[in-house]
Amino acid sequence: MLYDTIIIGAGPAGLTAAIYAARREMKTLVISQEIGGQMAKTFLIENYPGIKSISGFELSQNTNQQIKNLGVEIINGSIQKITKENNLFILEEKETGITYQTKTVILASGLKKRKLNLDSEEKFESQGLSYCVNCDGPLFKNKTVAVVGGGNSGAEAVEFLAKICPNVYWIEIMPELKADPILIQQIKQLNNVKIFTNTKIIALNGDKIISNITIDHNGAEESLAAQGVFVEVGYLAETDWLKDIVELDDFGQVKIDQLGATNVPGIFAAGDITNSKHKQIVVASGMGAIAALEAYEYLRKQK
Repeated sequence: MLYDTIIIGAGPAGLTAAIYAARREMKTLVISQEIGGQMAKTFLIENYPGIKSISGFELSQNTNQQIKNLGVEIINGSIQKITKENNLFILEEKETGITYQTKTVILASGLKKRKLNLDSEEKFESQGLSYCVNCDGPLFKNKTVAVVGGGNSGAEAVEFLAKICPNVYWIEIMPELKADPILIQQIKQLNNVKIFTNTKIIALNGDKIISNITIDHNGAEESLAAQGVFVEVGYLAETDWLKDIVELDDFGQVKIDQLGATNVPGIFAAGDITNSKHKQIVVASGMGAIAALEAYEYLRKQK
């Protein structure tokens, strides 16, 4: 079957692109391993226009149902290769090797959270270890927690957790915190936050759930009681498979122009996978809409 567009990824950018493509009567396929992406893991969304408050999971499911009602086909899978043949794109699915043909492609697979790379990391995931403070932070009310990562996302996590937790450890591997100075200054004024620089977690300890962590602080080991650890050390763009077809920046993000076009005519990108500055749900949604409309314009000009 030949599609007008295939959207890779079903986060806010991919889902919104699917809505706009379907409303332009484009034959549309969405390929993704999960619905909602990082949005689905967000505990509470209160900055989405027109919606006072909603969980990320609910918003993801609502949008998913919306695109299904529009007749959009959704397949669970992962694309590992894109080739171009006679103005058509051939997409190869990773697990099955099945190929799909399309006139345009919208890349919207988002980013993946960086991990600590500790032996015990998998064991404690969702058992005290979290990569999403918005999703899981409220579950740790009145508990002692640690936040790893001295950037702005780490600072925001610390600021939030300090309101509900008696003790918060802010851990940064580098000699200095990297967050905006105003955020650092605000946090330094909080009595229940202790800052550790030149520090890294070397072990997560506990039986079934985390009870304490071992840190290397200035070359000396130290144990800290903590029931929760939040990892805020950035994201990874899993785009190595794209480097031979579209242009990427130094961080592996897909380079686009102001209308979502890549350097390859017919391939567009939207959301966190791109080199856009702001990684927000509403921004990704807007970019998805633009990419779909531009894909439609591209097809119209080909006729």
